[in-house]
Amino acid sequence: MRLMRLLSKAYDKLFYDPYTLVRKNPFIRIGNSRLGKSFRVTFLTPREQDSFVAGNDCILYCQIFFESAAGNVELGERVYIGDRTQFISRSSIKVGSDVLISWGCTIYDHDAHSIDYRHRMADHAGHLQHWESGALLTGKDWSTVNCAPITIGDHAWIGFDVVILKGVTIGEGAVIGARSVVTSDIPAWSVAVGSPARVVKTIPTHLRKPHANIAPVRMA
Repeated sequence: MRLMRLLSKAYDKLFYDPYTLVRKNPFIRIGNSRLGKSFRVTFLTPREQDSFVAGNDCILYCQIFFESAAGNVELGERVYIGDRTQFISRSSIKVGSDVLISWGCTIYDHDAHSIDYRHRMADHAGHLQHWESGALLTGKDWSTVNCAPITIGDHAWIGFDVVILKGVTIGEGAVIGARSVVTSDIPAWSVAVGSPARVVKTIPTHLRKPHANIAPVRMA
């Protein structure tokens, strides 16, 4: 089994074609978008519904992981996502149109584990049980894991190495500074930085999309 996995990885490295991945999987739809060599969609458990949908004219180098039968990732039009950015979904991750997401980001709509140590011990036991098959998440009790959808509005810009956690909404036109950790909602047309991310300025009216109206933003 280990030899088979090694051979599979070697073959993947030499011959992998992201467009072949899309053509073979009925749960992935990308319109006429462009895929970089690093683009991946990984299903760690079987799926029976649309999982990843992208609009037209996107440029995608990202990696997308589905750790259970639930969850979906949806992108609008003209979205750019850099290499080593990972989406891990069990709930829902929705990205608007004309969004720029830089490299090395992590967008994670669930906690992965429970805060109860006994549930984490059970997760580890399951990994050991299914180690040889490689299906480490088989039998995982997801009812112990908190999940909540993530939404990123149109025209947003996410800097490199940003982490966006479950339940967050990032408003239209917002900018998130590099290496920030976003744990709560960010208003439209604002700039947020830090860990946790806090609003430090608003984007001037003349630099916003025409007719964009926002409520006053409270600074950190």
